[in-house]
Amino acid sequence: MKQNVMDMTRGPIMPQLVKFGTPVLLGMMFQRIYNFVDVFIVGHYLGDEALAAVSIAGSAMYLLMSLMMGLTTGVSIVIAQYYGAGEEAKVRQTFASSIFVALGMTALITAFGMLGAKGLLGLLQTSDALMANAHTYLMIIFAGCCGTMLYNWISAVMRSLGNSVIPLAALILSSVLNIALDILFIAVIPMGVAGAALATVLAQAIAGLVCLIYAYRILPMLRLKRSELRMNPYIAKQILTYGIPTGLQMSIISISDMALQAKINTYETALIVAYGIATKVEFLGWQLAEAIGTSLGTFVGQNVGAGDYKRVRQGVRCAYGIHFVCYGIFCPVVWIFAGPIMGMFTESAASIAYGVEYMRIFSFFFLIGGTMCIYHNILRASGDVKMTLAMGISEVVTRISFTFLFTVWMGYRGLWWVSPVTWVCAVAIGAVRYYSGKWEEIARKNAVAR
Repeated sequence: MKQNVMDMTRGPIMPQLVKFGTPVLLGMMFQRIYNFVDVFIVGHYLGDEALAAVSIAGSAMYLLMSLMMGLTTGVSIVIAQYYGAGEEAKVRQTFASSIFVALGMTALITAFGMLGAKGLLGLLQTSDALMANAHTYLMIIFAGCCGTMLYNWISAVMRSLGNSVIPLAALILSSVLNIALDILFIAVIPMGVAGAALATVLAQAIAGLVCLIYAYRILPMLRLKRSELRMNPYIAKQILTYGIPTGLQMSIISISDMALQAKINTYETALIVAYGIATKVEFLGWQLAEAIGTSLGTFVGQNVGAGDYKRVRQGVRCAYGIHFVCYGIFCPVVWIFAGPIMGMFTESAASIAYGVEYMRIFSFFFLIGGTMCIYHNILRASGDVKMTLAMGISEVVTRISFTFLFTVWMGYRGLWWVSPVTWVCAVAIGAVRYYSGKWEEIARKNAVAR
C-alpha cells in the first residue's frame, strides 16, 4: 500500500511538499479552467444577464458549500494525525465514522439550501431580472450536493494519507465531462442556466465515484468490513471539533463575500459581469495558495501526529519559499495581461475597463494575501481551529466595514480595495499566532488527550 500513500514524517521536506502539492494544484487548475469555460459558454450562448445570474448564484452557493468543505477538512486532519502516529486501526475507524457524518451534513445542506435559496438571493439584492435564473441554478446545485460531498469527502481522505494523484485524475475527468455536458445542455439541448448547473452536479458525482472505487480496490486501509461500518462517537466528535469551526470560518468569510457581492449588485450589469470574470482570475490565484496550504496541512497533520514539531516548523519555512516563487510569477502575469484576459470573456468595453482596474489592484497584494492559506493550514492541522475561526471573523468585520466605508469614500473603485486590505489584516493575525508558538501547546495537549 505504501506506493499509494505518502508518509511525510520523514525524508526531505521540500520535495515532499512539491510532489504532493503539484497534483493538488493541477486539479484546482483544471477546475478553474472548467469554470472559465463555463463562463465562456454561458456568456456566449446565454448572454450577459445569464452570466451575471450564475455569478450571483455562485456567491450564495459557497455559503452552504463551505460547511461541506469544513467538514471534509476535519476528516482530513483526524486521519492525517492518526496516520502520522502509525495508528492504522484508528484510521479505519475515522474513515467509517466520517461516512455517517458526511451523510448527515449532506442532508442538512440539501434541505437548508433548497429551502433558503430564494432568501439568500434576496440578501444579495438580486434584481428581478436576474432572480429566476439565479434561483434555478441554486436549486439544482443544492439538490445534487450529494455528488459534491462524495468527491470532496473521499478526496480529503486520500489526501490525508498523502495520495493527491488519484483525486487529480478524477478531477480532470470531472472537468472534461463538465465541459462536454455544458455544451450538450446549453448549446445542443437549450436548457439555459439549468444546463450549466446540471452539468456541474453530474460531473462531480462521477469524479467522486471514481475516487471511491479506487479507494476500495487499491487501498486496503480503507477497505472496510461490514462489521466495521459503524460510527465511533469519540472520533465523530473529533471530526466535528475540527470541521465545524473550519466550516464556520469558511461560511462567515462567504458572508462577507456576499456583502461585497450585494453592494456590487447595486451597480450596472457591466460592473457585475466584470467582477464575476475578475474573481474567476482571483480564484485562480487562490489555487496556488490553497495547493501550498493543502500540502502543508497534510504535512503538519502527519507530523503533529508523530510529535515532530521541529519538522513542522521546517515545513512552514519550505512553504514560504514555494509561495514566493509561485506568486513572483503569477502576479506580474495578471498585471500585464489583465486586458486580454477580460477580453476573452466579454465584448463589453465597460466590463473590460472595470475588470482591468480590479485585477491590477488585487494582483499587487496577492503575495501577502496568499500567505493566509499557510497560516490557516498550520493552525488548523495542529488543532488551533479557534484561531482560524478568529481569522475568519476578522475578515467578515473588515470586509463588511470596508465595503461601505470605501464606497462612500471612493465610489465603485472602493470595492476593488476591500479584499486586499482585508487580506492584510487577516494575515497579521495568523502570523502573530503562529510565531507565538501557541499552536504547538495546543497540539501537544490534544496528543495527550488522544
